[in-house]
Amino acid sequence: MRESRERRLLYLSLFVALIPMLLLRDFTSSNELRYLSIADEALRNHVFFAFTNHGAPFTDKPPLYLWIVMFCRWLTGAHKMWLLGLFSLVPAILIARIIDKWTMYDIDGEGRSMARLMLLTSGIFFVSAVTVRMDMLMTLFIVLALREFWYMQSGEPGTKHCRWTFPLYVFLAGFTKGPLGFVIPFAVTTIYLIVDGKIRLFFKYWSWRTWGVLIILTAAWFGAIYSEAGAGYLHEFIVKQVVSRTFDATYHVQPFYYYLLTIWYILAPWSLMVIGIIIASLRPSVVRSSIQTFFLTASLTIFIVLSCVDSKLQIYMLPAVPFMVYTAVMFLPRYYHNKWIRLSIAIPAALIMLALPALIFATSVFKGIDYLNNGMIYAAATVLTLAGGNTLYHLYNEVHPERTIQIVRRLAGGIGMAVFVGAWALPSVSSDIGYGKLCKTAEKVATERHINTFCAWQLDHAENMDAYLNQPVNVINRNIVPSTTSNKKPYLLLTKKESLSKLQASDVYTVGGFAVVVCK
Repeated sequence: MRESRERRLLYLSLFVALIPMLLLRDFTSSNELRYLSIADEALRNHVFFAFTNHGAPFTDKPPLYLWIVMFCRWLTGAHKMWLLGLFSLVPAILIARIIDKWTMYDIDGEGRSMARLMLLTSGIFFVSAVTVRMDMLMTLFIVLALREFWYMQSGEPGTKHCRWTFPLYVFLAGFTKGPLGFVIPFAVTTIYLIVDGKIRLFFKYWSWRTWGVLIILTAAWFGAIYSEAGAGYLHEFIVKQVVSRTFDATYHVQPFYYYLLTIWYILAPWSLMVIGIIIASLRPSVVRSSIQTFFLTASLTIFIVLSCVDSKLQIYMLPAVPFMVYTAVMFLPRYYHNKWIRLSIAIPAALIMLALPALIFATSVFKGIDYLNNGMIYAAATVLTLAGGNTLYHLYNEVHPERTIQIVRRLAGGIGMAVFVGAWALPSVSSDIGYGKLCKTAEKVATERHINTFCAWQLDHAENMDAYLNQPVNVINRNIVPSTTSNKKPYLLLTKKESLSKLQASDVYTVGGFAVVVCK
């Protein structure tokens, strides 16, 4: 009962901590705003499978997440960060809840409490929980698929439905983000069967029923694409999604060892502990239970598979994070007395303790970054410094190594509190995050001046501002300096404040690092 109450309190605390982030943050100008623009275009064109991005075929992503964006737009009449953010935050909480219940017989209550906190405060997992992207939703379906497989192969009673839900979750993972949603469950389950000496049972789990469900659902999906846009669009979708992204990527191309370098950031601040325990647990002498073997296999398989894919970003490693964190916690009792464990906590705690001194130094050296002087940022840095110092104090004053769990919880709690406090500074930096304030100002000026034409110059992804302005934005070539006077038709020019020096403009409204220029 106590554990259940504590778990609910944690999820509530996480939700509360991220409320300011969901309410005050602007959409980023790249991926987030692009998804909004594509969803709006789909609503105007009444399409649900063959998406376009400003008239050009958009074959980068499957439809499920874009449907969610379209539904939210239809429901509220506008794009709301707090609503769209829930489709990342809620899956993040569900992932923690699912794996927590999955491992309840293999990790004690305090251990699972620690694992939950480590997972929810891990760098890329935490960021993804408040990002308008489909990665967290895909990760949820991958976790569900692997859980169903585990239940099937472990022979637990009452799990006959897993024969149907397993392929359904695999499909939904692919239907959310693309081929990796299929590849990761297939690779993890296959490698586990090999490692566990059960490869002869491969077709028991990847049976005609599994393949039948996947083929039927995929065929229906591709058939819908064909009916909306024809064979050309379908061909481009398949080639771009499967072949190009995996073997011949043209963007986000990184070397094989990319994740060997970035995994430290992905798992921060728990990188040293998690990676150290996983490496130590690979020794042949370490006796592992079946579930330990499965989680370890999942962690390493996902890491290797993603390393083999040409296109790489840190967020792509998200499906591995829950398994890595819980794997480390499973093996942690073996290493309570290992000095490395204490050191792996002490190093990030010491770095976190430097937050306030580093901020003071940055504000004194980098004079142009005005938002750093925000009081809430100073408050958040103070919380981090105190949390790091408190962690170090208890780390070297606790007698029992088992107290590691409580020490980790202190540090994780401090990080969560710092995020909550610092998020209240977002209004002062939102104009540097996205175009929301810029577009709001432009709309106000357009109404006052009776101008209905918007142009953008030297702004990245400016075409996606139509999600705010509800009309197309004319993007002017970066190398052409636009005229601000003697125009046949007046228009508003949206640009960077630093670009004003290249313009002969007098009628200007500044918004953070941006500007609205009235061109007559």
